[in-house]
Amino acid sequence: SELMEGMIDSPDARVIMVGSVTGNDNTVGGGGVYPIADLHDLDGFKAGFVNPISMADGYGFIGAKSYKDSKLCLMMMANFLHTKYHKLTGISFSSMYPGCIAESPLFREKRQWFRTYFPIFMKFITGGFVGEHEAGQRLFQTVHDPRCAKSGVYWSWNGGPREGRGAEALEKGGQISGGGGAGGGWDSIFENDQSSKVLNIETQMKLFEYATQITGAEWPQLKQITSPCPTLKVIGTVTQGMVKREELKRMQEMGRPGMEADAVEKPKISKTKKVVAATDRVVSGVLSNTVGRVARFAGRRVLGEIPETAKTGSFHETSPADASTMSQSTNEESSTISDLEGAEMIEQAIAEQLQKDKEVQVALDTEDEALFRELLVETKKDENTVNA
Repeated sequence: SELMEGMIDSPDARVIMVGSVTGNDNTVGGGGVYPIADLHDLDGFKAGFVNPISMADGYGFIGAKSYKDSKLCLMMMANFLHTKYHKLTGISFSSMYPGCIAESPLFREKRQWFRTYFPIFMKFITGGFVGEHEAGQRLFQTVHDPRCAKSGVYWSWNGGPREGRGAEALEKGGQISGGGGAGGGWDSIFENDQSSKVLNIETQMKLFEYATQITGAEWPQLKQITSPCPTLKVIGTVTQGMVKREELKRMQEMGRPGMEADAVEKPKISKTKKVVAATDRVVSGVLSNTVGRVARFAGRRVLGEIPETAKTGSFHETSPADASTMSQSTNEESSTISDLEGAEMIEQAIAEQLQKDKEVQVALDTEDEALFRELLVETKKDENTVNA
């Protein structure tokens, strides 16, 4: 959460979480070897993981299950962040399984015979062994390879058990980089399937909520996509006040029917809201009039003046009553448009916004010109060197 705000403006931002086959129970390694990764109802998370609570489901500690559950959590979190933030931030969220790193300190608590023979078994029998160096290369690929910019993916490397092994495996001590085993090299990467547990959106939401509460994480406010048009910026600023005013009015007048002891009872309004309401009564007329002038001025600014034929022409007969009403509304509009003070105010606001945008553009143009001159000087130096 602390890194995301700085990543939003990056052209190719990626968050990669290291998952595991053991957290994906649709595989032999994840679903056929006890204990199985399963978060149940996340009771451990819900209780805050306060000592002595040490498991996601709240039950007693088992090291292997704790590891598998943690991988399941990481893969689920990658999927949830993809759903929640990818389209709004452009950040890619994915997970990956580098392979079985059998000689790492991961199995340091196991018996000596297991630590001796398990790497041999993974190298020469299943072909699932991956060295630490190759696992690091795979992690690097997911953050560098353009193919891995896709979000919401569980990356793996192709190759079934014992594929491409044989004599070559014996010659290289079982470590084959780029062929067989838990996956091949750079070009064998693919989008792997995820289990129903990993894809469970309800559990993902609970996991995100509980983890945020436990860690105190503060997620960044999402960027609101706004139009660069200065006129629309001014209109947006003015209308924000009207939106708040109308919402407060709705809450005051309508209450919350069906959610209160007395359906007709109005909600209690705080002192602050009363002050806002009193102030609103004073400025509402001015504000609504101003927004009308802004809208009309914006229409003329962006679309131009309305043609006379559009104002007077009609394909339908108009009754005398409608004609008098139209005449009255036209006179009211003319009197409003003639309010030079309001028009000047809006025009000034737009002029200030245009000036700000112009200053930013001038700064960018200055940087581009300096870069161009530097490149031109370097090019001339290279030409002089070649001629010499």
